Amino acid sequence: MTLTAEPTTRAGASPASPPHTDPLGRPARWTARWRLVVCLAIVVGALGWVAVRGLTGSFVYYLTPTDISVAHKADVDQRVRLGGYVVPGSLRRGPNALRFVVSDGVSKMRVLSTGPVPQMFRAGQGVVLEGALGRDGRFHSDTLLVKHDGDYRAPEPGQRPEGG
Repeated sequence: MTLTAEPTTRAGASPASPPHTDPLGRPARWTARWRLVVCLAIVVGALGWVAVRGLTGSFVYYLTPTDISVAHKADVDQRVRLGGYVVPGSLRRGPNALRFVVSDGVSKMRVLSTGPVPQMFRAGQGVVLEGALGRDGRFHSDTLLVKHDGDYRAPEPGQRPEGG
């Protein structure tokens, strides 16, 4: 007499279906894998969106005197950044403002700056100004930033650093 084992089934499962299936009859491991893929896609998409939004907000562009005076890329009273070099001999210090001329090598623009002046500011220096073009044709700035080459030069032995 030979004994044969009858296949055992879970409650509610048909004898023909595999033991680990989802309600649609797919193997459970595929369902878990698809959930993982969908979750990873959502996370990667969210991180990509955050990165793109963060980068677009951190780019800061400035216009040159040629962009403003010749190409008219800024309107009167429109807040922009102006970049260029301070023309030597154009500095005029007043009680409440600093007047000078900024050039990009092609065009020049008169500037009236009412903001704080950095210690490194001087004629021939590259600057970026935040402000707006006035009706008088002059650029009215409330923020003056000095551009520099970023090279650090240590003082010679026995010499004190500048500004210290």
